[in-house]
Amino acid sequence: MPPGTANITVAVRVRPLSQKEVMRGAFPTLEVHDGRTIDVMDPDDKMGGLDYLRLGQNKDRSYAFDHAMEPGITQQSAFEKTTSELLPDVMSGRNACCFAYGATGSGKTFTMTGSHQMPGIIPHTVDALFQAIGGDDGCVVMMQYVEIYNEHIKDLLQPSNGNLDVREAPGRGTFVAGAANVEVTSRDDVEELLNAGDAYP
Repeated sequence: MPPGTANITVAVRVRPLSQKEVMRGAFPTLEVHDGRTIDVMDPDDKMGGLDYLRLGQNKDRSYAFDHAMEPGITQQSAFEKTTSELLPDVMSGRNACCFAYGATGSGKTFTMTGSHQMPGIIPHTVDALFQAIGGDDGCVVMMQYVEIYNEHIKDLLQPSNGNLDVREAPGRGTFVAGAANVEVTSRDDVEELLNAGDAYP
């Protein structure tokens, strides 16, 4: 993020309806405006249903975010609106974090990792990071890949490590104790490890 701005940026990406949803007769109830606002329309009004307890009340809502991304946005644009803003601070030695939050099936994996044809935020960020590093032989990039699910932390690069803990230490800060650290030298290295980690159940 640009220097001097807020420490946290919230970006929301609206996914398109799936083919299964379309076949069931579902329709969009979210509309993105001006890249920052999402209007949530009450489906009862569209379907002709009546909520007798709230007759005469406006049930539609609008929510504002730092970035609101419409269903048709490209993976490249999603990267530019999110983690690309973190890279200058990372190159200056600051810590940065990007995480995806949402219900199962909301598109977190697609947004973060994507596919070979449409790489997500992680591959785009790693590619930009190595471009920024250039040929600096004194710079070493290490990778961890962990999953947090139901408050349990699992090492996806070394599953035999079992349940891990988050700890803090002077001079080191917050870290996942026991998680494997693997040196990477390119985006290809990172994608190979991501694919290996995703293959674990």
